[in-house]
Amino acid sequence: MAEDVASGPARLETAAARPERAERARQSSYYFRFTLAYTLLAVIATAGIAALAIVLTRPDVVPAAPWSTFVPTGSPGAKVRQIATQVAGEYKLSTTSKLVTVVPGPLQWTRFLQTDSGPVSVEIPISTIAVQADTSTGKHEPGDVTTFAAGSTVAYQMCGLGSTNQNCAIQSGAPAATRSALLRREALELALYTLKYIPSVNTVVTYLAPPPATSQAPPTAVLVARKDVERNLHRPLTRTLTPRKLIIGETAPDQARVNELTLPRLYTYDYQSLPGDATAVLVLSAAITGK
Repeated sequence: MAEDVASGPARLETAAARPERAERARQSSYYFRFTLAYTLLAVIATAGIAALAIVLTRPDVVPAAPWSTFVPTGSPGAKVRQIATQVAGEYKLSTTSKLVTVVPGPLQWTRFLQTDSGPVSVEIPISTIAVQADTSTGKHEPGDVTTFAAGSTVAYQMCGLGSTNQNCAIQSGAPAATRSALLRREALELALYTLKYIPSVNTVVTYLAPPPATSQAPPTAVLVARKDVERNLHRPLTRTLTPRKLIIGETAPDQARVNELTLPRLYTYDYQSLPGDATAVLVLSAAITGK
């Protein structure tokens, strides 16, 4: 009986201790798991930092492809002149001569006034570019006009190397679809380089070489706005224009893409003077209607 009495409390104490040991074991298990998880995370983070450091310091890591091999430098004005020279050298009238000379210049209208001593030319600055909507499709009204600020626009003039009475027309050969396509491709390349490397420019207008003075065809221009080619400015130029020198008469391998980007932006142009502030508006009208 004495043994039974003595062993009773001991058994109760032992039974009470079991949950405590189980709880300590469970807590210890959680602690181990959390410690292991944090250790693994630390190892992964350390490995990631080490891998990044190796990638950044390895001399043989290939950088992202540049947008173009030619990159203009200097002030915006210097870049525009370099772009004009670079692009003009890629389009040929023959194997030895350029198709046109590209002359960057201010947006202005040369107006001729009759005086007692004869006609006098006056340079009138352009303050606004107004693009008239094509109404031939029925989608726009005659009053629908999109305007662009002259201050954020770069202008290029394509000038053929003919005599002075040609008025910048191309002297050799007759106007043809292949010539127009080549001039539009050149205008697109001028615009892409300008918009890519001069962030302050939002619009590029390129006056194409005009038809001969004897022709009744109106002069044309290509206007490219930044929003029109945004995606082309974020991928290498070679994905838009195949890099090669082109001679008049050749068909560019990327002509379909050039047509897509330039034909809807080919315009005839005229000028309207603004009363009061001695400036003018460059008015562009769709050269190809029904688009």
